[in-house]
Amino acid sequence: MTMHRQWIEGGTVHGSVIQAHEIRSVHLGADRPLYAVDAFPPASPALSPTWVRQQPARLLDARYALVDFTGRHDELARLAAWRDSPDRVSALLVHGPGGQGKSRIAAQFARGSHTENWRVLQARHATAGLLSPAVPFTGRTEGDAPVLMVVDYAERWPTADLIELLLDAVRQGGRVRVLLVARPRGTWWQHLVHRLGDFDIPVADLALPGLSDDADVVPQTLFRTARDCFARALDVHDVDAVGPPDGLESDPEYHQVLAVHMAALAAVDAHRRQQQAPDGAAAVSAYLLARERAHWESLHGNARVRITPDAFGQTVYTAAMTSALSHREALGVLDRIAVGSGEHADQILKDHALSYPPADGGTGGTVLEPLYPDRLAEDFLALSVTGHGIDAHPPDPWALDAPRRLLDGEPLPCLRRVLATLVATAARWPHVRAAQLEPLLRERPGLGVAAGGATLAALSDIEGLDPDVLEAIESHLPEGAHTDLNSGAAALAHRLADRRLARTEDPEEQARVLNALAQRQSHAGLHDQALKSGQRAMAIRRGMHAARTDAPEPSFAAVLGDVGVYLAKDGQFADALAASGQAVRLLRRLVDEQPGRHGDELALALSNHAADLATADRWEEALHTVQEAVQIRRRLVGAAGPQGGGAPGSAHGAVLVVAQDAQLAPLAAALANLAICLAQAGRREEACAAAQEAVHIRRDLARDRPHTHEPALATALVNLSRRLTRVARHTEAHRAAAEAVTVLRGLAETGSGAFDEDFAAALVNLGACLAPLGATAEVCRVLQEAVAVRRRLAARQPRQFEPALAAALQSLALESFRAGSRGRAGAAWHEAVELRRRFAATGGDRERSDLAGLLRTIAWMHLVERWELPRALEAIEEAVGLLWWLAPTSGEHADQLAQGVDTHALLLTALGRTDEATEARRRLQRFRSGDPAPGGPTAGGTGVAFMGVTGDPPPP
Repeated sequence: MTMHRQWIEGGTVHGSVIQAHEIRSVHLGADRPLYAVDAFPPASPALSPTWVRQQPARLLDARYALVDFTGRHDELARLAAWRDSPDRVSALLVHGPGGQGKSRIAAQFARGSHTENWRVLQARHATAGLLSPAVPFTGRTEGDAPVLMVVDYAERWPTADLIELLLDAVRQGGRVRVLLVARPRGTWWQHLVHRLGDFDIPVADLALPGLSDDADVVPQTLFRTARDCFARALDVHDVDAVGPPDGLESDPEYHQVLAVHMAALAAVDAHRRQQQAPDGAAAVSAYLLARERAHWESLHGNARVRITPDAFGQTVYTAAMTSALSHREALGVLDRIAVGSGEHADQILKDHALSYPPADGGTGGTVLEPLYPDRLAEDFLALSVTGHGIDAHPPDPWALDAPRRLLDGEPLPCLRRVLATLVATAARWPHVRAAQLEPLLRERPGLGVAAGGATLAALSDIEGLDPDVLEAIESHLPEGAHTDLNSGAAALAHRLADRRLARTEDPEEQARVLNALAQRQSHAGLHDQALKSGQRAMAIRRGMHAARTDAPEPSFAAVLGDVGVYLAKDGQFADALAASGQAVRLLRRLVDEQPGRHGDELALALSNHAADLATADRWEEALHTVQEAVQIRRRLVGAAGPQGGGAPGSAHGAVLVVAQDAQLAPLAAALANLAICLAQAGRREEACAAAQEAVHIRRDLARDRPHTHEPALATALVNLSRRLTRVARHTEAHRAAAEAVTVLRGLAETGSGAFDEDFAAALVNLGACLAPLGATAEVCRVLQEAVAVRRRLAARQPRQFEPALAAALQSLALESFRAGSRGRAGAAWHEAVELRRRFAATGGDRERSDLAGLLRTIAWMHLVERWELPRALEAIEEAVGLLWWLAPTSGEHADQLAQGVDTHALLLTALGRTDEATEARRRLQRFRSGDPAPGGPTAGGTGVAFMGVTGDPPPP
């Protein structure tokens, strides 16, 4: 029996019950309250003119929506399309940085949905103090109207409670949309998406761009709109004469919408106070902050707070650096930063909360709510430090060393937020860079690494930052890939490479700099940039090699190998094979000439070359090559000696000892390639054993250094799942594939893009592992996500990623058909066919063969179901036309032609055209007897549009 738990406005949802007032039966339970449900407010909360006159900056808080809604037409259209989709229940996340307008667009959409006869509710999490189970509520229902539920600050909810809310959406029994609003789309969201997949709840997300990118927004109009709205809020009349600042059109500071709003607010408040409006973005901030200071002075003068205005400002400074903290964390922070007050830290926090109450109303137990918006808080930090040159805001000597004091000792839980805030402030205020950021990083360069990849990238982009500081930070970066740091390390390497290349004419040094840059760019997923940098390094090395200088050949071989990898990632497989082959030949000669040396380099080159040989379908050569690489790696691991406990045993008769990462990780990579080659040779159990050994090694390494080894662990898991599938160990295969997706989902969320295609490939693989288990709906969900990821990649780099997109679309079409969704299947097939036709028009035999195979599959599926047979006939005729020309080139193509002709004849027979079916088979017999003339329709087909597909593909 399905349990229906209807949402009731003014109700509290418990673990298994709803408590409500004014309904006949009230169910009470011992379970804790999960969340409260209320009608979405038809208007923004009111602000007292007296209150905002004391602190006018409050009017910039998005919660109050003081400025009339402007622009966002495309985003609102996307939200409306999601709302009006045919799904019974679905969820969508709107995400973006603070101040981007997430809450504003959610409110605009919610109120617009109400006018479209949707019942609009909002959910608030029942954290401590939010609601009492004994509070009475007024409940009402609205019949069968569809429901839109808005959940703001979704990232603050426990995942289990969000899942319960979304399951409640399913239990409503009607159409429900759940709109989640949050700042980050981080691991919490990916975990939620994964869990919701178990319940077949469709999910999507919408990243909110800056409003300044909206073509409908004109700065002058934006200023006037904000001016008039602020004037109404402050009860100010006759503001038509209040004009925009002189630099509104030209000053880059005003390219941000928030800066325009701040200028409008300052101008209106100055007009109210009969003062001259501040001129310039910095002066605007100083004006608004002076108004905050005046409020602190008033509170102290009226004895409403105990701390002095100076201490109040220092507490505001601290909150701007750390953002909201728990009470315990805040006490520790105040002790470190040494606010200049004789009051106890607890009293300081209480006084601060009087002017800056927690955004959650105190329900989350946080204190030190920062000054909003973030831009104004950063300006306050900058204006507190000497050197800004703005007379209207005298600095506080206390602030100069405040970041240093805050970061001394054991790392704070908020360390990254502190560093990110300091870097963001220094990027806009040069005196903060010179007085605080640079001295701090010179003394403690490791902080640049501790800040994380995103902040490190922002740091690398700061104009005027001393390169010596960046070089000091670089020396603390870990070698190789590191998921949290890759994007920042690449930005840092690029900034330093320009400097290093400019100050040396030594080709050896230039090649070394470029090769290091290429490696960092490759780790960050910037494969096109890595290829360019690597090719520049290779050109220098090649010139040195040809000139027979003292350039060491191992360096030339190493750069050849690296460039081969970059070429393969860029889809230039023939060039990659040539580069890796040349690297192997050079290193073999060096090993012969210098016994006992260069084994590591040769093993790496062999492993890479084997991968390139496999890509070229030269599998036998690939197997021999990778076997040699594994043998060398095992010797090197043994030579490195044990560094700890035992390691997993090898199915190939060797006992693996725990050695340095530098030897174990390459062994795992070689074993993974060996597994693939063994499987291709039909040695499937051996392939499983090699793949399992690779996973054991990777798992041990990732346990100690996850940021370095998790990407390779995910790859090894995908490889293992494929090997297990081939021997029908489907449950084990699914387990490995799901673990790979979990790892790569987290890696993809770093935002660098380096792992997006790996993530998509892992999703496709997971779908293939789920299919034998009968989880059809889950397979479709997984493949839809894979298509979405690859579509984004293909939009940026079509040549590289469109083939992978076509493959994902084909898989999605097949599984959608099996799930009974012909419309979705047909759309996916149609897009895949159009892509394959384009590849065939510009490519070679492989691309034409791929198109023919796709068309044969579609025709067969139509035939099996006896559905739209004329369309199936058009598809098979196009396929056969291609295969007549391909058949003489290989036995494989000849077999494909035979299968295609058989399908063609079956379709003709099903349509009652038996004579044509007989003639088609005769043409095939004549071809097999040596008649060279093609016997089928010309390639190219009729351009049939596939609206739906059925059946199973023809047997291989």
